[in-house]
Amino acid sequence: MAKTEKRKRAKKQRSITAKLMRGIIMILFLTVFIPFFAYYNLPEWVYYLAPGTRLWLAIDEINGTYGTGEFDETVRVVEKRLDSNIEIYTADGRFIYSTAAMTDQLPTDLSRAPTVDDKYQLTYQTVDGEISAGDRGFLLRTYTSTHLDIQFLDVYGYLEGGERIEICMQVSQLSTTGKLYFIISFVAIMISMALALFIIMLYIRRFTKSVKQVCDTTDKMARLDFSEKCPETSVMELSQLSDSINTLSDSLDIALTDLKQKNEKLQEDIEKERTIDNLRQTFISGISHELKTPIAIIQGYAEGAKMFYQSGNAAMADSYCDTVMEEATRMNTMILKLLEITKYDSGAYEPVREDFDVRTLVQNWFDRNASILEDRGVRVINRIPEGLVGNGDSVILDSVVNNYLSNALSHVEGEMRIEADWEEVDGKHRIYVFNTGKEIQKKDIDNIWTSFYRADKSLSRSQGRFGLGLAIVASIQKLHNEKYGVENVKDGVRFWFDVKKGVSLPGESEEQAT
Repeated sequence: MAKTEKRKRAKKQRSITAKLMRGIIMILFLTVFIPFFAYYNLPEWVYYLAPGTRLWLAIDEINGTYGTGEFDETVRVVEKRLDSNIEIYTADGRFIYSTAAMTDQLPTDLSRAPTVDDKYQLTYQTVDGEISAGDRGFLLRTYTSTHLDIQFLDVYGYLEGGERIEICMQVSQLSTTGKLYFIISFVAIMISMALALFIIMLYIRRFTKSVKQVCDTTDKMARLDFSEKCPETSVMELSQLSDSINTLSDSLDIALTDLKQKNEKLQEDIEKERTIDNLRQTFISGISHELKTPIAIIQGYAEGAKMFYQSGNAAMADSYCDTVMEEATRMNTMILKLLEITKYDSGAYEPVREDFDVRTLVQNWFDRNASILEDRGVRVINRIPEGLVGNGDSVILDSVVNNYLSNALSHVEGEMRIEADWEEVDGKHRIYVFNTGKEIQKKDIDNIWTSFYRADKSLSRSQGRFGLGLAIVASIQKLHNEKYGVENVKDGVRFWFDVKKGVSLPGESEEQAT
């Protein structure tokens, strides 16, 4: 219902720009209509105003050069410019100049000018007005010829020396010119008005654009999107409104961001508690499952040892006690490994990052297990170069190397070969541990990182393997935010893990400094 009402209201509303456009179109229509209407309906005298004014000013222009060498030139320039006829009479009525007579150059002192033949004097019949001495005025006269009568507008005045000057133009010419001037003037005025309104419309459009941007910004704020800010404007009130909205946007953004961060922290805490709870349940479930057998063995052998001691068979009793101790030791090792996985996965342990020699870390395992490798006839190859420096917690990364190589030793077959190799991948050291033997089946390759999972079910408990070594590797690598994995290759299986590059070992840096 609200959306329907909003649409109905929008149909009835029109923008300021649209209303102004309608006004400008109306003014442009009037600009065209009114001059045509006036052209055919205004009285004739209206059209004499502009030309008559020009003639009036022309007398002042000529009078301004009276008594100078420029007087004659000014008279002829005015004649040509106005396409008019000029006649000049001395104060005593002598006819001294006429446009029609092609008079010689007028002298500076007009009293010395020669008289012009009267035949060059236009014979007028005054229709309206009469000449008065010492004054100015307009006369409407008719020039009568044998064939036609021509009507003139005559403007007369007096020069500084008392000479009378008359400037006349044909009325037909004045009417046409006056109408043209009128139309041009009126159109110019109307166009100026239209242009003024157009400029006003542009300013209002800029104003409405700013208002629209403010509306868009507040709409986004309503949708909790504070990325867009109101633009600055030259209008003081709009600028203050924009600043207020921007301040409100920033405040809401900070408040909601803070609330979001607290909510995320709460979610992380809840997730952490859930993870710890799951780890606890997994630990309890796994330890319960794995301890059933050794506890049963311990219980049975303890009862047997007691029975043999009671019967006087000390040797058998000692043998049973040794079995109980072995099982207790195995249970302790398994529990410690489970606790290690739980510690890494819960985030309770923070790795101590330092630079270390990667080759030494691998070679130490080969050296520690040299006798076992020799007894089993295993050939080892360490291709990791000397001086390869990694960065991380070398104490727990030693556990990664130990679990990978121990796993390789448990599964090595065929050529009985274990290799350690290296390459650079994505700016990291990728360490490989390869052993010849059987491939890992596809159904097992994603599960071997799970606690208590054994891909090779034939391995017995006597070998001390619980299916926790690779789970520890996964936990340590996740703790370092580094990758790990396994792949079947030709003649065997290759495990790998990534180590961040180091700079140099502490001993090396000190040696270089000296």
